[in-house]
Amino acid sequence: MKRIFFKALGFVLLVMLLGSTIGCSSGGIEEGDKVGKANNGELSQQSDLKNNGPQVELKVAVFDRGTAGYVAENNFQTRWIQEKFGNPNNIKVTFVPIPRSQEVDKLKVLMASNQAPDICFTYNGDVVVDFAKNGGLTDLTELVDKNAPNLKKFLGGDLLNFGRWDNVQYAVPAKRVMVAAESTFIRKDWLDKLGLPVPKTTQDFYNTMKAFKEKDPGKLGGKVIPFTFAVDPNNIFWGVHPLVDSFKEKISDEDTFSLPNWVVPGFKEGMRFLNKMNNEGLIDPKFAIDNGKQNDDNITQGLAGAFIHTFDLAYRSGNLSDKLKTVAPDGQYVPIDPFVNKEGKHLKMKFNPNGLFIIVPKTSQRAVEAIKYLEWMSDPEVLFYLQNGEKGTHYLDEKDGIPVNVVPNDKLADDKKANFIDLSIIVNGKEFGSEERNVEAASYGYPGYEELYKQAYSAAMNDATFLPHLDRAIESKAKYSKVLAEKDVEIFIKSITCKPSEFDQTYDSLVSQYLKAGGQEVIDETRAAYKAMKK
Repeated sequence: MKRIFFKALGFVLLVMLLGSTIGCSSGGIEEGDKVGKANNGELSQQSDLKNNGPQVELKVAVFDRGTAGYVAENNFQTRWIQEKFGNPNNIKVTFVPIPRSQEVDKLKVLMASNQAPDICFTYNGDVVVDFAKNGGLTDLTELVDKNAPNLKKFLGGDLLNFGRWDNVQYAVPAKRVMVAAESTFIRKDWLDKLGLPVPKTTQDFYNTMKAFKEKDPGKLGGKVIPFTFAVDPNNIFWGVHPLVDSFKEKISDEDTFSLPNWVVPGFKEGMRFLNKMNNEGLIDPKFAIDNGKQNDDNITQGLAGAFIHTFDLAYRSGNLSDKLKTVAPDGQYVPIDPFVNKEGKHLKMKFNPNGLFIIVPKTSQRAVEAIKYLEWMSDPEVLFYLQNGEKGTHYLDEKDGIPVNVVPNDKLADDKKANFIDLSIIVNGKEFGSEERNVEAASYGYPGYEELYKQAYSAAMNDATFLPHLDRAIESKAKYSKVLAEKDVEIFIKSITCKPSEFDQTYDSLVSQYLKAGGQEVIDETRAAYKAMKK
């Protein structure tokens, strides 16, 4: 692929955005780190990583999350990495802090100015495609194949494919440990007060929401909001996905890849169902102007009977369930899985198995060292230490090899504060070898709600699917993304809030506008790409 240089950005912007990011770690070594053979310098890959030439510098991006007392680019973990990986291989590892809230913008500036670290990463796949399209990324195909056998085994071919476009490995995708996405939650105490069973079908759910409104089990004097959700412009169906999807008809794999929800057979009926609920007062009337705060308030103030959201949201420490108990001591949200389609499937989305995308800029002279670094990190003992730290300091005990009694950062001395996930970049989440162990380990982070967390995870994974990777970029999708996102919001709000007698005209007219605004072009290009992939 020809290399096409990115357009230079203005000098002032570069000074403002780059001045705070280009820096070096001290490269110091912290003594006393003990973690199996990794700490004794006896890594299984050690012989392969020896480098007897002059020392070279490898620059690695790291998220700066603004943790008080913690220096993202110079801490006990970065010093341990220098000692265990850098020193034996004559590599000076320099960490370059990137503010988490400015991840994409900062990366674009660094790439445009040829100042990007040798190892960069982003969660945004469209940004990676854009860099690759413009000749900004190193082809990692041969480097990974020849120099990273353990990394390849750890990630697996299916996951690595998420970093391939046009048969080129432009990125190394991190492994997403927890792929569960969304669960439905309901007030168990309200069900009990009304003598109602847990809803098991979409119709059951509707009947229960009607009962919540009419019988007011929370004694709220007409303030009850049976079903609450907000409008998220970045994921317009977040909060209603499983409900609306239960109306979808079965379609081909090609159509699943190619069609937006608006034109999938049956989806319109799901939106009609939401329109019915709204017109009967079963949905928060302010949902259309809510950015999420009102939705959270509905839940924590004890007004909401049910909601659909991130599968663990109800049980995060100090979050919704804890706050609910301050106004309703007996209040409890439990996970349910009621939305079922004609085939008996509980359709819902789950996250793709890839987390962030790890990339090496074309301007880097350290692509070999970058892959060596990722290969070293794939050693189980290295990964365990980077993700968990030291026993007795960062966690106090182990249960079946899983750290328990984890000490939070605000309870640690500054020189022991950690950034476990962002310095173990080949994994998103903590990896303990199997889904069962990973879920068990994750549940320990929800004290008092461990079993409910596991139930929510199980419900979120039931019949959940994701779209496999399409091996080429859909240019029309990037071209029309902004206008189509705006159309998504318009269709969503207007089709739910219009009068029932106006639903068909409103929905059909808006979807037609969506297709003319670029939606049909995206469908056609995606369909062609799918057919080419299947040849």
